[in-house]
Amino acid sequence: MNWSEIDLSQLMRYFWVLAYAAVIGIAYLVGKLAVRKRLARLREIAPYLGAQAVSGFLGPRLEGVKGGRNFVVAVVPGGKNSPPVIRLTIDSFLPVPFSVQRPDMMTGLMGVFIKQAPTGDQDFDDKFFASSPDPLSFAAFFADSRRRAAARRLLERGYARVESKKGKASANMPAVELEAELEPAKISAALDDLAELSA
Repeated sequence: MNWSEIDLSQLMRYFWVLAYAAVIGIAYLVGKLAVRKRLARLREIAPYLGAQAVSGFLGPRLEGVKGGRNFVVAVVPGGKNSPPVIRLTIDSFLPVPFSVQRPDMMTGLMGVFIKQAPTGDQDFDDKFFASSPDPLSFAAFFADSRRRAAARRLLERGYARVESKKGKASANMPAVELEAELEPAKISAALDDLAELSA
């Protein structure tokens, strides 16, 4: 092969293909290492929660049973400008779908299109935004002060949204300090509150 006969444009085409493949490969490896690190952390805390750490297509998570109900603790990866999210899910016995969240810019926009569902507790209604397709059933359900207290504790603990729909209750926390929030006592207390809210 004579090097003088090689077309520089052909070489550059291969260079960009190889560079692109290298970037994809590095991103894959970084992602794989992050998943392994999260799975290792979940394996550390699993015994404290009576759970099992599993990994699959949906990423690493804990699966267990609390009070006879299945629960999942998942860590959803963050984006470029957003932190990872801790998502707790537990089987729910609630007949009415709803969501309760701390007010933010989105709830201000939602308030234009979605009417706030009152709970009957003015302090709670002033502090949090609740919505439900069935506001009367929601108000009756949330008349129980223990449920409001459980939702309040979750939201004040840093969870941004608590909801129940299709037989599952969930709470989502954007976790800037992921390791600090993945403490067994914190996760266990949040699961207790979510279980109390959805019983």
